[in-house]
Amino acid sequence: MSVGMSIEVVGLKSALAELNKIDKKLRRQITTDFKQIVDPVIVEARRNIPDQAPLSGMARSWTGNSGAELMNWQANKVNKNLKAFTSGKKVRDAPGGFRQNLATFGIRWGGPQATLFDMARKGKLSDALQARYGSPSRIIWRAYESQSAVVETAVRDLVNRVMKMTGNNGRI
Repeated sequence: MSVGMSIEVVGLKSALAELNKIDKKLRRQITTDFKQIVDPVIVEARRNIPDQAPLSGMARSWTGNSGAELMNWQANKVNKNLKAFTSGKKVRDAPGGFRQNLATFGIRWGGPQATLFDMARKGKLSDALQARYGSPSRIIWRAYESQSAVVETAVRDLVNRVMKMTGNNGRI
């Protein structure tokens, strides 16, 4: 589950790919820098993730039709799936047959427990979560909003630095 705040920079993915060809160590440093920039968001999000199951039924083990575990709230497991990421080349097929680039920089809170808790919008589960924790996104977006001014400025500076390193004229 990723939250949908976006700043579009044309050529950033290709600039990162070019940087990776020239100096892999420097490319990894960009990822490290991004992770440091968004660390306050991740700290805030982790602070707001419940230690105990948000609802009593979420402490039980639920499995889907495939047999995969959908629930069994364990705070250490749920917290572990909250990460910052950088992506250089990932593309997916979007509806209508065209290809769509995925985020270059982002924060992801993966796993079915995280998705259900943070983004459930319909049904009795959602109603119960909304009564206790508010509307979706209950964790990630709120954590981002609390740190957005600092994060956006720092990410802009990072992107401009990458573009400058690769000789690309693109700026945000």
